[in-house]
Amino acid sequence: MIQNRPLTKIIATIGPTCDTPEQIENLILAGVSVFRFNLKHNTQEWHNERINRIREVSERISQPVAVLLDLQGPEIRIGSFEEGKITITTGEEVAFALSRQPGEQTIVLDNLKLLQSLKPGQKVLIDDGFLQFEITRCEKNHVDARVVKGGTVSSHKGMNVPELSVELPVLVEKDLEHLDLAARHEVDFVALSFVRRAADIQQLRTEMKQRKFSAAIIAKIENQQALDNFDEILESSDGIMIARGDLGIEVEIYKLPVYQKEIIRKTREAGKPVITATQMLQSMVTQPIPTRAEVSDVANAIFDYTDAIMLSAETAHGEYPLESVQMMCAIAKFIENKRMALSAGENSLSQVEAVVVSAYKLYQVLVHQKMNPIKAFVVLTNSGTTARLLARLRPGIPIIAVTPTKSIRDQLLISHGIVPLTVSLPEGTIHSFRALFQQLVRRKLLKPNDNVIVLHGKGWKDSGKTNALSIETVSG
Repeated sequence: MIQNRPLTKIIATIGPTCDTPEQIENLILAGVSVFRFNLKHNTQEWHNERINRIREVSERISQPVAVLLDLQGPEIRIGSFEEGKITITTGEEVAFALSRQPGEQTIVLDNLKLLQSLKPGQKVLIDDGFLQFEITRCEKNHVDARVVKGGTVSSHKGMNVPELSVELPVLVEKDLEHLDLAARHEVDFVALSFVRRAADIQQLRTEMKQRKFSAAIIAKIENQQALDNFDEILESSDGIMIARGDLGIEVEIYKLPVYQKEIIRKTREAGKPVITATQMLQSMVTQPIPTRAEVSDVANAIFDYTDAIMLSAETAHGEYPLESVQMMCAIAKFIENKRMALSAGENSLSQVEAVVVSAYKLYQVLVHQKMNPIKAFVVLTNSGTTARLLARLRPGIPIIAVTPTKSIRDQLLISHGIVPLTVSLPEGTIHSFRALFQQLVRRKLLKPNDNVIVLHGKGWKDSGKTNALSIETVSG
């Protein structure tokens, strides 16, 4: 009797069209497990108030949700225009400079190192590639460029220079301020933008340690350097976000689906959560139903066994935030029943991995039993590791992760198929699951006579010592 949610987790970006207590409650009840805060927008006070609001609603309705703070990182943005925007015509010449140049259209940059790194022949993209330029000449104080694709450009739009090699700080001043906010609220996840190498993750971890908090770090993959160094980034981080907006600009867009599949596979096999993000239901910003292509896009990420799918503008400032979440859930629940079972793999198994693989294979043997099918896995986990290792195999049933720690519970909310909850069990050896099953029945996660596979250690609070599994029937 698991709650009517898909195994694939839904992440919603909080914004002005979904931030009242009533709207937050509706999104949680519709299926949102994690709220993302895009720290490029709004003030510290705004974010502070919404974090408190989300947690108050979560507590009131007894439905845990996690908070993810998405740092700005070394994003390149153009400066401001006197009238807020200018119109640029295809074929004309413009200048990139630190200040306005007389006699020509100027796009102001605030980074001298970036300006000096531009070379003739390079492409420059602004506003997600809607405006395109080619560098033609580099002078001492400015760079000239030909407009390849014109249009209207507004102040402070994002700028991309594919294949540009320039060292920018991984954390900008605003990021450090936002880490103070993250520490005050002990948030569950911190996403790092424009990751280039493992050292970037370590720098963020050092800053978090100085602030005495330890959220899970999600590395956002959105440039070629991140793709080139993906294996070391994956090893250093706690999870991955495929940030397809900037990634689809920094690399040829037709390569994006292959990169997405490879990233999902590698991250899943590592037992870490992977988020597929950006423009998944983009048309629902203004329309009540998505395009057929968008539905297929969401479905393909689910077919590839992504842990989570994320809504950005759709919920943050779209006209149909609730409908977007409902559509995500409908797609996920349908597609999850159409997927092929994954192979367990048996290379270099640790003790815990061996128990997890054995449990998964036992489930596969029993899955076709009509009379007494297995309804769920129940995993007693102190650190969350056993639950994540089982989740990477993507069994088609929920994984109820029982942990004594709230922070571990909330960090498991992002992982595929895991239904985490905090339960206090006695210290020492587990002799009977009766008391635990009674709690799970009361919480409507199971019902009497359900069959479950239980994974645990002899002493359930000893991290890394899962060494037992059993088939149990929930008592009445």
